[in-house]
Amino acid sequence: MQCHHTAAGSTAAAGRLVAAPEVYAVIGAGTNTAVPAAVPVCTEAGVCLLITRADTDAIDVTNTTSSLILRSTRTPGPGSLVKYLNRVVKPARTVVVHDLTDAEEGEATLRAITVYRTLEVGTVHATEVAKGDGFTDVAHDLAAHPDTAVIFAGGIPDRAAACAKALTAAGHRGVRGGDEHILGTSFLKAGTGWWISTGYCDAATDPRTRAFAAAYRSRYRTAPPPWAAEAYDAVRYAAHGIAAPGGDQRVSLRAELLREPWQGITRRYSYESQTQYLETGQDGGWFLYRVDGAKARFVARHDDIGKNLQRSSGAPSPVSAPTGSRSGVPLGHQSSWPGSDS
Repeated sequence: MQCHHTAAGSTAAAGRLVAAPEVYAVIGAGTNTAVPAAVPVCTEAGVCLLITRADTDAIDVTNTTSSLILRSTRTPGPGSLVKYLNRVVKPARTVVVHDLTDAEEGEATLRAITVYRTLEVGTVHATEVAKGDGFTDVAHDLAAHPDTAVIFAGGIPDRAAACAKALTAAGHRGVRGGDEHILGTSFLKAGTGWWISTGYCDAATDPRTRAFAAAYRSRYRTAPPPWAAEAYDAVRYAAHGIAAPGGDQRVSLRAELLREPWQGITRRYSYESQTQYLETGQDGGWFLYRVDGAKARFVARHDDIGKNLQRSSGAPSPVSAPTGSRSGVPLGHQSSWPGSDS
């Protein structure tokens, strides 16, 4: 099931599915508005809900339900951006810009970097921008340190766009970045050069998903959109659990999926024993993009940053494909997708 774009539609769709005794799992591939509404419906019916896309505090309690989150979430911050800073850029100074217009959306990024110290290089500073205020003062403060790296902690595309414009106007030269939640049309137009950490791959470009992309294009006569490969993995993961001994019952499927790691084409599905959240340390499903030409263009998987991805003279060099693949992914020849405001 791809959850509808409204909570009411999602609730109704989930209700119809769980009423069918032959349904063992529901794929929640919808938005932050839709997917949380399906959680209580699936929980009451004892049907495993596999969440591929949604990333909101409203589903943080899924470890006490019949659901599983199949993606890296915002809780540990923008993982691929942080790794790019740690392993490639190594900035002497980084500023986290916490946008209080949607303070809760940026809180996880702020906490991950300033409290849990996921950024391991240089000095880290945090600055707040009051609700509705502009970013001119922050940008002017950075003028004295134009090579400072900037991490935007917020989730509103228009606000990220305003930050990007202010930094450019002030002559900022450092690396700038955020997470997938700012990838709306307004930001993509203003955010040229920004680095973005996402939970979805580019199926047509990533060497490990190209076979899926080719099959998708052959069947549907179009390139796979964002989250298509992740939804495909979710279906295969559910089938893997159902086929396992003891997994052919609704009530036991989730436990079977948690039993041991399973490798998909987009990530490795392995869960922490206590929290039952997806482990992201090894092939956890983070990806790095760069904004260019009003599009977010795939650069590398999280695990390849610092290995195949290097930085020279302020720009990334071509991204080599992992060992065993047939070709690399030069930055100037990547496929790209427009962002989504949802």
